[in-house]
Amino acid sequence: MNQEQTMSVYIAVSLDGYIATQEGNVDWLHHIEGDGDNGYDHYYSGTDAVIMGRNTYETILSFDVPFPYSGKDCYVYTNTRYGADENVTFINGTIEELISSLATLSYTKCWITGGGQLISELINKKYITEFMVTIAPVILGSGIPLLTGIKDFQSLNLVNTTRYGQFVELHYDFK
Repeated sequence: MNQEQTMSVYIAVSLDGYIATQEGNVDWLHHIEGDGDNGYDHYYSGTDAVIMGRNTYETILSFDVPFPYSGKDCYVYTNTRYGADENVTFINGTIEELISSLATLSYTKCWITGGGQLISELINKKYITEFMVTIAPVILGSGIPLLTGIKDFQSLNLVNTTRYGQFVELHYDFK
């Protein structure tokens, strides 16, 4: 990652820390009163590239809707798929190789859209510079956790809070 690049997490989570049900379902987000698009268009318009893990990508494809990130450079971090398809370029190797390949490109803000394992690995390696999490007022009880295997204490700086109906967005920078 070069000095001018922001590696940003922007994600919704249940009050008990899950980003999806165990099956990858996020329908519970659509049953909560929000405000417009809950800040999504503003955030999305400020990103240059979208990065996700393979499970997140496959879940998006299962929604039976047009690929939501057309028009942006999209990358999937995986060691099981290679090359590219009509939506994304697959990046293989280590987290360091992922970051190194992105550093050669002129992106200002890269959005890490999921999943929890990729986000956790990037936090452990101290590559995430911005963390925006929208708390949904639901308790799932189980599911896919936002963070797993965080190795070290890390302190964040609260930049802003925004309310969108029943959602609350917390915007942090890493110190």
